Amino acid sequence: MIYTEYRHGGDVFGAARKFNRQPREIYDFSANINPLGPSHQALKAIKDNLDLISHYPDPRCAELRMALSRYLDIPPANMLLGNGASELIYLLARVLAFRRAVVCSPTFVEYGAAVVAAGGTVVEVPMEERDNFTLPVSKIKKSLREADSVFICNPNNPTGRAEKKPIIQTVIKEAQDRNAVVVVDEAFIDFVERREQYSVMSLLPKYSKLVVLYSMTKFFGIPGLRLGVLLGTDSLVKRLEPAKDPWNVNMLAQIAGTAALADTKYMEETRQLVWQEREFLFRAITRIPGLQAFPGDANYLLIKIEDDRISSSVLAERTAQRGVLVRDCANFAGLGHNYIRVAVKTRRENVALLNALAKAVKGE
Repeated sequence: MIYTEYRHGGDVFGAARKFNRQPREIYDFSANINPLGPSHQALKAIKDNLDLISHYPDPRCAELRMALSRYLDIPPANMLLGNGASELIYLLARVLAFRRAVVCSPTFVEYGAAVVAAGGTVVEVPMEERDNFTLPVSKIKKSLREADSVFICNPNNPTGRAEKKPIIQTVIKEAQDRNAVVVVDEAFIDFVERREQYSVMSLLPKYSKLVVLYSMTKFFGIPGLRLGVLLGTDSLVKRLEPAKDPWNVNMLAQIAGTAALADTKYMEETRQLVWQEREFLFRAITRIPGLQAFPGDANYLLIKIEDDRISSSVLAERTAQRGVLVRDCANFAGLGHNYIRVAVKTRRENVALLNALAKAVKGE
């Protein structure tokens, strides 16, 4: 895969310019963000502390680290905060100088991009549709014989499938024995039911080669502020810290993140809404002729276009003209031009998506 240009969803401003609309007039299903938006407590904290932007942000993110430590049950010394998880992916690949990384495809494109940017090569291990995009453990283990790292996204983006902890642990153990680093990206783990059965954060004290990525962008609805976390050994954190940019987490991100982590009501409302609407959306999409939805464990669904006469780019363009953005998955390795991904939103928004999809498939 060639890693060039902008390769993600969520470009609502670009779409607004292209279709002569206001950003608020667009339904953005191309980015997997909490449908409730930011926590009201987070918004209030930002408003109440706007005057603090006259100061540099805390370079150690001390208050936010403590809040995250309580929420994730991870010591503050074992975490490094970043301007989104993507910054930390690139930092990790650069500092550890990954030379040959195993990346399962289709998955988040920045893993491979970061390795290539650091001068390494990527070994792609396919996750097959016929196997419901399950993690190919045996193939990963085989590829690890000549690799120094492996990236696993759980739940995976864009397929939405989450693998349980024991399955991923077999890969972690194999990598540890071979002195290879395992990076498990749990950016969407908060959306998963019974997340403790899937998250590998509890394995961090047992495996020194395990690194876990966590994101506050998606679940807490603050992509415009950018906030990611790397979890690993204290020695790894100390090695990475001097290599990151100074003041990489801005003041408002720290304030919003700390406040959001205290809003337990918001968290529960988010989970209930996503779980309910995900099921509604899945069932409704399967009733649209020409579309097949795959079951998902996060806040998004992968959809296959079964009509060969319609490509993902054509379908995405048709829905965009109606003010509904979906993620064209053509640039995900392992997927062709007949897959799209959609976020799970509120019922009103989901109905708008369904109407746009039904008309787009018909060519209306």
